[in-house]
Amino acid sequence: MKIIYEIFIITINALSIPFRLFSKKIDLFHEGRKDTFRILKKDINPNEKNIWFHVSSLGEFEIAKPIIEELKVKVNNLKIIVTFFSPSGYENVKNYKHTDSITYLPVDLSNNAKKFIKYVNPKVAVIIKNDLWPNYISELKKNNSIIYSVSSKFKQGNFYFGIFGKWFLDRLKMIDFFYVQDNNSKLILNKYSIQNVVESGDSRFTSVIKTLNENKRIDIIEKFVNNNKCFIAGSVWRRDIKIIKESITNNNIKSIIAPHEVSKRQIKELENIFGNSCVKLSCLVKEEDFQKKVLIVDSIGKLRYMYKYANFCYVGGGFSNNSLHNILEPSVFSCPVIIGNLYHGFKEAEDLIDLGGVISINNSVEFSKIFNELCHRKEKEKKLGKINSDYVYKNEKNNSKVIDSLIKTLR
Repeated sequence: MKIIYEIFIITINALSIPFRLFSKKIDLFHEGRKDTFRILKKDINPNEKNIWFHVSSLGEFEIAKPIIEELKVKVNNLKIIVTFFSPSGYENVKNYKHTDSITYLPVDLSNNAKKFIKYVNPKVAVIIKNDLWPNYISELKKNNSIIYSVSSKFKQGNFYFGIFGKWFLDRLKMIDFFYVQDNNSKLILNKYSIQNVVESGDSRFTSVIKTLNENKRIDIIEKFVNNNKCFIAGSVWRRDIKIIKESITNNNIKSIIAPHEVSKRQIKELENIFGNSCVKLSCLVKEEDFQKKVLIVDSIGKLRYMYKYANFCYVGGGFSNNSLHNILEPSVFSCPVIIGNLYHGFKEAEDLIDLGGVISINNSVEFSKIFNELCHRKEKEKKLGKINSDYVYKNEKNNSKVIDSLIKTLR
C-alpha cells in the first residue's frame, strides 16, 4: 500500500506542474517548497527543544495560534516550527512573530519526511485538524517524537476506516494523543481500538475572544459606517457574490465586501458589479467616497476586526464542499451570520444552525428574505447575535486541555 500511495503522490504532484502557468496558487505551492530545507537548516538546531505545528491553511493556523502563543510564554527555551500545506495559509502569515521558523511542508514522500524530521527533530509534533500525512507520522514515530492530533474530527465514512484504509489506520494508531472536536469522533476512534482520545473542542474560540478583547478600532471603517446599519460579506467567492449582490444593490445600508482572494482581477470584478456606489478601501480618502454605500476591502488582515462594526453578516465558502470560512470571527461580536448550504462537517456551523444564530440559505431569494428581516427587525438581530456570542464563550473553556497536556509533555 505504501508504494501505491507514493506513486499516487508523485503522479498528482507531476500532473499539477503544467498548471503553474495558469495558477499563482499552484505556482507558489511548488516554488515555496524549494526553500523548505534551506530555511530549516538556517533557522533550526535539531538539538534544541523543538515543537512542530503542521496546519493545512489559514483556518487551521487560527486554531494553532492561541496554543503557540501560550506555549511560547509558559515553556522556557522552546523553539516553534510551523509548516503549511497551502499557499493561501503560508503567504498570509509568513511573517508571524511567535515562531522560530515558518515554511511549506514538503510533499509526503518517504525521503522528504525522513529529511524533514532529521532537520527538525521535534520533541513534539502537533497536527491541526485532519491534515494527517502517513509518511510524516511514520518518521515521527521512528524518531520517538510525541504526536498530537488537535481539533480533528472523524466520521465513519472517512477512508481510514474503509476496506482499503488499513495502512492509513495503522498510521493513525501511531498518534499518541487525539484532542477531537466532538464525542462522535471519540466514539469512532474508540471503535477502532484508539483509546487515547479527549473531546476538547476548538482553540479558535480562544483566538476570537482574544480578538474581541483587543477592542481594536479601525478609524477609517468607523467613518465609513458613520453609525449606520452595516452588513459585512466576509471571505466571499464569486458564487457568494452572485447570491448577495442584488440585495446589497437594492438596499441603502452600508455594506463591506471582503473577497477571499484579494487579486486585481477579483477587485475589478466587484467594482464592475457595484459601479459608482462602491469604493475600494485603499482609495477611501475623499469625503464623497465615505458617503458611498459599498466598501470593497482590497487588502488582507483586517476582516476579523471589521466584524465589530457589523449588525449582521454573510460568511463565504458555504456553496463549495469543505470550504466554509470562519463563522466564529463574527459570532464573537454578537453578529447574526448567514451562510450557504454546504456546511456539514463544520461543527460550529451545525451547532449554531440548530441553535438559530446562524442561518443557511440555498439561493438569492432566501438570502434576500433574511437580509431584509435583519435590516428591519432589531430584536431578531439582537436575539441571533446573543446566541452566537454565548456559544463562543461556552465552548472556549475546553481549550485549556490541549495546552495543559502539551506543557506537561514539554516540561
